[in-house]
Amino acid sequence: MHPVTSSLRDRSLACLDRLPRLSPLIMQLVAKLVRPIRDVQVQELTVLIEKDPLLAGQVLSMSNSALFGRKTQVTTVDRAITMIGLGTLRRFSIATSISNLFRSFHSAPSFSMTRFNLHSVATATFVEGLVNELPVEFPEGAFVAGILHDVGRLLIAVTLPDEFESIAAMASVKDAPLIECERSVQEVDHAELSGLALKRWGLAESIPTAVRFHHEPDRAIAQSDPGPGKVSLSLVLNKADAFVNYLGMSILSARAAAQKPLSLEFPGFPYSEEKVIDTFDREWKKLGDLFR
Repeated sequence: MHPVTSSLRDRSLACLDRLPRLSPLIMQLVAKLVRPIRDVQVQELTVLIEKDPLLAGQVLSMSNSALFGRKTQVTTVDRAITMIGLGTLRRFSIATSISNLFRSFHSAPSFSMTRFNLHSVATATFVEGLVNELPVEFPEGAFVAGILHDVGRLLIAVTLPDEFESIAAMASVKDAPLIECERSVQEVDHAELSGLALKRWGLAESIPTAVRFHHEPDRAIAQSDPGPGKVSLSLVLNKADAFVNYLGMSILSARAAAQKPLSLEFPGFPYSEEKVIDTFDREWKKLGDLFR
């Protein structure tokens, strides 16, 4: 390999050495929130969230915001959880916990944590809708995979800000896919970095694999066959990510809204696309303003 190319890739991969540690508290929170809502107890969530003063304050702040129309102030975490609802809480708290990990970093000027969270939570929400209608490989990991599928892009923004700006500029000037610009600028794309980051965080193997290949789902299937009668989690991520970008909820800008969405068909697996989209629309009416 040419030495310049090698140094580009090596420098890009070195950003993983600055990846914040996923604390045991966050791991416990994620483990509880990925379970079916019927199996989640408010009290056990309260105990965990109260151990993280920053997250507890953010949950209380959200519950007292105009979005929930409170006339009296909510002062306890358990009351805030009850009022917000477990469905909203799981999306907010996981996304916010990841953002909090990176709050001490200075990001690239054009990067927006608000847009990052908006895209991540929207993708996870759409993934959940597909999982409810299709026999998806490792469904219990689908929501977390959706939330974290672009953490590599966040890592680039906070550890390689100059490269992030170059990628953004190239994508704008050439109107080229971001992943192609990433490979051109740094010899590594965000999907590979995301997969490697999730491995370092110790998440179940199916999640890093699905995330690593969410732009190339055929490669995920070649590496880890989901088995007969199962839809690849990587393919579900691919479809959800593309559809959310089509709706204008892109990490960089609303430029992606002009792109034609990929088909939401899964050959051999009939389901109601309209139902999934309607469900997403209803969920997003409740969630969207939390991440704007």
